Amino acid sequence: MNLNNIYENMIKGVDPRVKQWPLVDSPSTIITIIGIYIVSIFIGSKYMNNRPAYSLKRFIQFYNIFQILANSIIVYMFLDGGWYENIFIYCVPLIYSTDPSSMKIALAIWYTMILKMIDLIETGIFVLRKKNNQISFLHVYHHITTAFLAWLCIRFYAAGMAASISMLNCSVHVIMYAYYFLSSLGPEIQKLILPYKPILTIIQMVQFVILLIYLLQTFLPDCKVPKLASFIMFINLIINLLLFLNFYMKTYKNSKTKNK
Repeated sequence: MNLNNIYENMIKGVDPRVKQWPLVDSPSTIITIIGIYIVSIFIGSKYMNNRPAYSLKRFIQFYNIFQILANSIIVYMFLDGGWYENIFIYCVPLIYSTDPSSMKIALAIWYTMILKMIDLIETGIFVLRKKNNQISFLHVYHHITTAFLAWLCIRFYAAGMAASISMLNCSVHVIMYAYYFLSSLGPEIQKLILPYKPILTIIQMVQFVILLIYLLQTFLPDCKVPKLASFIMFINLIINLLLFLNFYMKTYKNSKTKNK
């Protein structure tokens, strides 16, 4: 019965305000996108086996600029929709309101979901540049789960506390893609900013810790939010934190030990 209820909610319990928005209407959409993403990794890697790697330098620069601007605009949309005044760090019940501020928040969450779909392009860039070492389990898992959870948020929870999660994530991505853009400007700039690269991973891990602490309040009896959604997000954050921590230790801590 519990599985049946979950299935019924997945199919029917859609936020009525966003039901007709693009990519929200059916679970088959996100499943198809993720399926194409996974298949493309394998097909693309085989295709590039006996071919020279593409540079894509100019494309990467424009892509990073796009990400900086897009994430900044989404952060502004959250602030303009009253995130600081009405949501911030508190437990906020899920209310499907159609007032202008609530609809701005919902639209910002929808744009966040679109951006997470666009993020999947990054794996394609790695494939075409033959950077197979960067197509790790962490990379693929993080992109798939982030895209899927962003879709769940816009479909069912495009209000309240979901805004804080998207707001923080987009803020971190502004910093992250600013670093990537600078690193694409050439060896001289890369030498200057390379010592700061480990800080990017630390910032991402701090983000996960903040969100874990933030979500703890959702399990309190007085916090009237969907517990299943909070539990799924909480578990995913723990997995991501552990994966990023493992990456940090292997990439930076172990390399320092070897250098010594």
